[in-house]
Amino acid sequence: MSPMKAFTWWTLLFAMMQTAHALYQPDSGKSDKWYSKEYEFNYCEAVLVIVFVVIAVIFEVVWHRLVHLAATKGSYSYGDFHDSEIAGEATPLERDSHGNVKHKKLLKEQIARMGSEFMTLGLLALLIFVVNQTGGFSSLAKQTQGTHEDGFAFPATGEDWLHLAEVVHIQLFLAVCLYFILILCLVKGSIRKIKKWEKLQLRHKAHSKLQLRHNLHWDGELKKHVAEREYLIRHMLKWKTERPEVFSRALKDLNIDPEASDSEQQFERAVNEHFSLSVYLALNLENGVMDSIQIHFSTWLGIIVLMGLFALLHRYAKTDLIAVLPWFLVASCLLFAAMVVILHRQRRQLTKFTKDRMRLDTPGATNSESGRSTGSEGAKTWLQQMCTIHQKISSEQMLLRTLQICLFLLSYAFARVLVDYHDWLNEFTTTLLIFSAFTILFLLLAYFLPRTVPDFLAVTALPPFVDPVNLEFLFKQLLDDHMDTQAILKPSDRASQMSHYDVVSELAEVMGVRSQLDQRLSTQHL
Repeated sequence: MSPMKAFTWWTLLFAMMQTAHALYQPDSGKSDKWYSKEYEFNYCEAVLVIVFVVIAVIFEVVWHRLVHLAATKGSYSYGDFHDSEIAGEATPLERDSHGNVKHKKLLKEQIARMGSEFMTLGLLALLIFVVNQTGGFSSLAKQTQGTHEDGFAFPATGEDWLHLAEVVHIQLFLAVCLYFILILCLVKGSIRKIKKWEKLQLRHKAHSKLQLRHNLHWDGELKKHVAEREYLIRHMLKWKTERPEVFSRALKDLNIDPEASDSEQQFERAVNEHFSLSVYLALNLENGVMDSIQIHFSTWLGIIVLMGLFALLHRYAKTDLIAVLPWFLVASCLLFAAMVVILHRQRRQLTKFTKDRMRLDTPGATNSESGRSTGSEGAKTWLQQMCTIHQKISSEQMLLRTLQICLFLLSYAFARVLVDYHDWLNEFTTTLLIFSAFTILFLLLAYFLPRTVPDFLAVTALPPFVDPVNLEFLFKQLLDDHMDTQAILKPSDRASQMSHYDVVSELAEVMGVRSQLDQRLSTQHL
């Protein structure tokens, strides 16, 4: 069994043990619930969830502040001075001593984040213990006084409040586990996508050295990758008139004089030779997945606001939580539908751009006419009509954070079903059906998340979705940080530095046929 599977099974086993401990009552056969209506329990539960989430957010803010101070002011390791000199000015991207961007190891980041969340839940368990030992729950029971004057029931004793707090705590624990299981599926899908992009980058470099740039009919994936790269470059050239401040910044990063008469040609030549689409897409995908792993403050704030709205509905509209859940299921489906629509429309644009370029004969005609076609057609498309909005705000980030809220609330609802002792005891068939429905729903989410979100983040990193977040990655990676030292030479210089055997063997290595090549060459020499 792999370490990841072992960790998952251990987490689930621990969760079941904690659930059994929290829900066990010696007189469980008696029907002595403090509430008569489900919405009464839901109201007190929602209030406790809000309190626990607020405490968790405060703890995380303080903890992250301490970690940041320790990393920037109180920590040092040999080589920090050298790295600071190489990296130059401070940037949001971490770089090593060679100036290469340090890409995120998504699985490692998720495991670290899960540990942080479990530590936060441990703090909540400690607070529940302290409040109970100091008589806090008994004092709370005296304040609520059981049934209110309008007939609304509250926990009647300190033991009732303690049991409710333990149940809510365990439900949050299971919700976090279920949420991170979904994110684990997303992480694995993202890693597969990043590996594919890196392999495409290596094949693209090998083709460039062999001057096979226009002979890609036998490699469909590479042809599509090159078309996406050229699609981005064509739109970057149009920024000179459409987004002049962005274009000026790009020229500055490339050390090109904006006043030069051939500045546009210099820009196109520099980007064509050195820009890495794979690195750019990987950085954007890592940023989006990391945002889902970290659970941003705005996501927690959205959960707090929604739980507050639920509490008002439970208290005054006397609505059960089960009646609200379908709305979140509908919201999740609409978010996935929006992603699929954007993905389909953007892919259609890229497909048309690729066909137009393959239909043209000469490289000169390709550059000029494809630029005109994308410009004329883009002005008529639905995507281009909304490009002004996408250039100012990160629309994909808003969609992902809204999806995070829906996923977490669905995870919490599933956790409620798992630990609802009374429903399993008194309404076993109904609870089993609801459990089965949630299981099917989560299996579907685990299937579609890794197949939809990575592609969505990739296409929204291309025009017309290049927003300020994308631009930061674009400017920092305008020159490929993984190009070797030979890549900065002119094409003629590179040819003089490499023998024909070196070039062919490198291409064979990328294609995985190096052993066959060596065997055939040795046979010919014999």
